[in-house]
Amino acid sequence: MTRTALFLLLLPFHAPADQPERWLVELEHNDGIHLQFQGAELELGSARVEGGNALLRPGVWLAIDSEQGVAQRIRPLGASWQAEDRLNWRRAQDRLLARQGDRLLLARLGAVSLTPDVRLINGLAADLQPGRQLVLSRNEAGRLTEILIPNPEDESE
Repeated sequence: MTRTALFLLLLPFHAPADQPERWLVELEHNDGIHLQFQGAELELGSARVEGGNALLRPGVWLAIDSEQGVAQRIRPLGASWQAEDRLNWRRAQDRLLARQGDRLLLARLGAVSLTPDVRLINGLAADLQPGRQLVLSRNEAGRLTEILIPNPEDESE
């Protein structure tokens, strides 16, 4: 096999993802360089901020499109999230309404499947109680991979 043929075979594996990651999160801190959230952060970079930079204050819910850890587009999330947001997220923070077997019912995201390979971070399955805020992460295929349970020792709201 020639070098060119080998290169062409390997090319698709090195192609960058053409879709940015969508984060649906509450901002905890903004130092002008980094945006911090429950258990994660993004570089602010030269992101386009719909609504102006005054929007970037703690407690504001944001939809952020990012690539390689850098925010590209930021917009405020209203009380009801758009269908596109509920479907195309990579990291999202939401309140647990109920656990029904292997499904979690979330306030804004709706139902997500809880499979045995989902990693629970900072808590146990017993901490998945109604009212608790959770931070969920999905892979490129849209499968739930991690659930961060912030402050599991706190009573659920």
